[in-house]
Amino acid sequence: MTVRARIGVFTATRAEYGLLRPVLAAMETSARLEPVLIVSGTHLSERHGRTLSEIEADRRTPAILIPVPLNGNAPADVAADMAAVLAGLGAALPDLGLDALMMLGDRTEVLAAAAAAVPFGLPILHLEGGHRTTGAVDDAIRHAVTKLSALHFTAAEPYRQRILQLGEAPDRVFTVGSTAVETIRAARTDRATVARMLETDLEPGFLLVTFHPETLAAMSPADQIVAFLAGLATVKDRKLVITRPNADVGSEAVRAALDTFASERPDQVMLHESLGAARYAAALTACDAVVGNSSSGVIEAPIAGVPSVNVGGRQDGRIKPPSVIDCVNRPDAVAEALTRALDPAFIKVARRQLAPFGDGDAPKRIVTILEATDFTDLARKPFVDRY
Repeated sequence: MTVRARIGVFTATRAEYGLLRPVLAAMETSARLEPVLIVSGTHLSERHGRTLSEIEADRRTPAILIPVPLNGNAPADVAADMAAVLAGLGAALPDLGLDALMMLGDRTEVLAAAAAAVPFGLPILHLEGGHRTTGAVDDAIRHAVTKLSALHFTAAEPYRQRILQLGEAPDRVFTVGSTAVETIRAARTDRATVARMLETDLEPGFLLVTFHPETLAAMSPADQIVAFLAGLATVKDRKLVITRPNADVGSEAVRAALDTFASERPDQVMLHESLGAARYAAALTACDAVVGNSSSGVIEAPIAGVPSVNVGGRQDGRIKPPSVIDCVNRPDAVAEALTRALDPAFIKVARRQLAPFGDGDAPKRIVTILEATDFTDLARKPFVDRY
């Protein structure tokens, strides 16, 4: 009988799980790999929508739950949340019997999970490295996780090249495409279906809106959200489906402003704690445009052929397909970008652009590579000087 390699899969947020979902599905059909789901962060928080319910709806049972305090959004609170992930995972690892630990992206919880794996010599498998997001602390976290990781799976070749610049060995860095391609393909639907999912009226159309604090901006999160919402308020002819921000530093100010904005526009604004990975992906494929500063506006929206307005510098440095309109976070600039995004001619540009970030086979490629991997001593890795 073939012994299956036990691959821990760490997830702490709604967006991360949506991107990991097709990889989990591919591993679940593998005769050589056994995914071991580790769930933490806002998945376990009632206040943040307790998206563990979505994981359970997928008929997946986590091997372990790692709760975090989530008592606030000040830097000390975020550090405490990271400490809880590190300590909780560190306590669990001896009993999980893992051969490797998979994680995706650049959240603070991901860095804590990676740090927990290091003392155990557990190889880290990192997805979606090599990006740049110069407007957020996520940028530093992502590169730090890269340096802690043994294997890397990137969405595009420029991201692979950036990881190589960090001294990683070429035979450990793979351009596989983004797992979001398969997620979006599977979720594609129409406005009427999304309206039924959300139990609301979305005629004559809607925008999908998410705004997170830009953690390295000179402007405070409170001022950021005020400027953004002033521009968004110029939209009068469409519904606004808004999801609340992640538990980042400064998120409470954003949440408070969104509450006020929604209460003043009860017939136009639908404010959700979280749509969950499946409903969010479906809404993204059926909306008129994605607006805000979420990575979904520069990754998933272009894959779906949907225009997006990317506000401020949070996503600066990422690859931006033609359907992405960048604008500074000023009310007039946001309003102007929205007008352009909703122009029928621009909508055609978005729909006709070449498919970015791969062909949808990323999960299969990742699993094929892992099935051929010897995890013994994989955590012992070289540093390649590139000069």
